Amino acid sequence: MTIDAHTEVRLPDPSAVFGHLTSHIAQHGIDLEHVADNHVRFHHEGCTLDIRQNLESLTVSIAAPSSNMLFFLKEAVAMHVVEVDPIAGEALRWSGIGEATAQPLNFRPLALINRTQPCANMVRLTLSGDDVVRLAQDGLHVKLMIPMDRTRDPAWPTVGANGVTRWPDGPDRLHVRYFTIRALRPELHEVDIDVVQHAGGMISDWASKATKGDRIGVMGPGGGAIPVQRDGLLFAGDETALPAIARILEGLGADAQGNVVVAWPGGANVSDYLPPSPLKVTTLPRDSFRAGIADVVRKMGAEATVRYGWFGGEHDNAQALRQIFKQEFRLGKGEQLSVAYWRDGVRGDATGAGD
Repeated sequence: MTIDAHTEVRLPDPSAVFGHLTSHIAQHGIDLEHVADNHVRFHHEGCTLDIRQNLESLTVSIAAPSSNMLFFLKEAVAMHVVEVDPIAGEALRWSGIGEATAQPLNFRPLALINRTQPCANMVRLTLSGDDVVRLAQDGLHVKLMIPMDRTRDPAWPTVGANGVTRWPDGPDRLHVRYFTIRALRPELHEVDIDVVQHAGGMISDWASKATKGDRIGVMGPGGGAIPVQRDGLLFAGDETALPAIARILEGLGADAQGNVVVAWPGGANVSDYLPPSPLKVTTLPRDSFRAGIADVVRKMGAEATVRYGWFGGEHDNAQALRQIFKQEFRLGKGEQLSVAYWRDGVRGDATGAGD
């Protein structure tokens, strides 16, 4: 079953927007089908994006397996039109998008109902709310958001008539960070999210100080999946990646083969957090992980063939590991993923701006 959306945007220069859209999507390695001159179709994870350049307009049709994925694609298209032609982008309308003041379909405020400590330096938030079953689709990660000014009541995002999320600005700005869904219990309307504790982190501070009933914004899910490969696996990550690695290991079968390298504090056993797995687990001290992880991964790649590489952690590490996966291990599309969960020295809001 798929859900559809369609738009036709009148433009003074359709070719400029057509070229901008198609080149950007192609850069992400998404499968491209040339239907005809000035008519392309992209296929990705069960979604189809059809783009046609006309004489005075651009027509875009989207088919997706869920409302969450449809929302992401509509927003991405509208944002790229806005980049090239702001007036046309603001005037863009999708079939069936609903009211301009509605909140994004993939957004929900959830309330804290419990807090535990699954391992040293980690807090587990158990959140509850309506419609958490949708968090089981389309990926492992969600955005958590709280007001930058904690003294203010939250002003949550809305969605414009063109499909673009409108984030609160000024004193209502939101602090936003990606986290992994550690566990989901739809029948109880509960979701667990693990947060690494570190001084000065806004979500970390909220996680340690919030009381039952306090609400936090959750948007998603999106991104992340269990790899289809079962041998030659290599997963690496600092403490922020531990929840994602745990989720992935739970999804692998007993026949999986490979290595896991994680940052881990001394005085505890990594098996206290990571689930049982046939993969070999190596721990590096937290303080030396960032400086040493690239060499450790290179050594593992020299000792055994890596067929799938995954990394999660600090931005610069993620960039370096992505290059190792692609250039040194020769891993292509679908065979590697490097995720930046945070960036040293940068705090972020919903627009990606640091402060």
